This record gives sequence, structure tokens and C-alpha cells, in this order.
Amino acid sequence: MIGGNESCAAGPIPMSYLTCLTYILGEWTGVEHIEDYLSYAVYLLWVLFPLALVFLLPGVLIILFYTSILLLHIYKRKNELKEAYSNDVWDGARQISATLWDGHGRIWHGYELHGAEKIPEGPGLIVFYHGATPADCLYFIARLLIQWKRYCHVVADHFVFRLPG
Repeated sequence: MIGGNESCAAGPIPMSYLTCLTYILGEWTGVEHIEDYLSYAVYLLWVLFPLALVFLLPGVLIILFYTSILLLHIYKRKNELKEAYSNDVWDGARQISATLWDGHGRIWHGYELHGAEKIPEGPGLIVFYHGATPADCLYFIARLLIQWKRYCHVVADHFVFRLPG
């Protein structure tokens, strides 16, 4: 076994760092041919990586939803006194949330908004496919607020309001 002051390169046969770690792990655990077990673990990690991504991506969206809600609650508590004297207290919160969601859409999904200039100046109705995720709607609302300074109100089915958050 390699002593405390010795290194893998100090021996008669120089080894790579990974080979040295395998050797040390084998000596420490007492398992012979530990590299076979490690290659099996790497294989399992490679096979299960897509499955981990399937659960990771929705988890990131849920964390972002709750982060937005937390930021809005903090903003509300911070500005409760201003709310009594000002009508525009939520503009800052809207801009913060819009920037957060726009950045997420742009970085994570490469979201772009085309044709927003065709929306009429007055009220308008935008109808989209019911299979769009809530994140798509949030990306659209955020980009519309940042680029065109326009608000978009959403009409949804009654079951949406029963979802947590």
C-alpha cells in the first residue's frame, strides 16, 4: 500500500491519477479487480443519465416557480408602506419576475418571440394551443413586458387554480 508521504508517480512504474485512485481504493477496501466494478458503475451512470435529466428539468422549473413566488412575497413585505401611497408599487416586482423568467427562457430553452409587433395597440386576444406548458406562457408574458411594456392577462380553466403555488 502507498504510504502517507509517497505518491503514485514516485514508484518504479509511473501511473495516471485515475489508475492511482483505483489502486488506492482497491487497497483500502480489499476488493480485488475493483476497476471492473468501477467500470460497471460508470456504465450505469451513463445509462441512467437521461432518466436523471427527465426528473431534473421539471424540478428546475418548479424551483424557479417557487423562487418567483418567494421574491414577490419578499417584495410585497418590503413595500407594504409604499403601497398605501403609490399605485405603481408592483411595477418593480413585475420587472424582476419578467427578467428572471426571460433569462431562464433565453438561457435554458433559447426562447425567442417573433411577431409581437403585429399585436394591435389596443386590447388584443392571443389564442394558443392548450398543450403549451405554463412556462411557455410565462416566457411570452415576460418578453412582452420587457420588450413592449405591455401586460398580458391569462384566462385559464378552473383546475389551474387548484395547483399548488
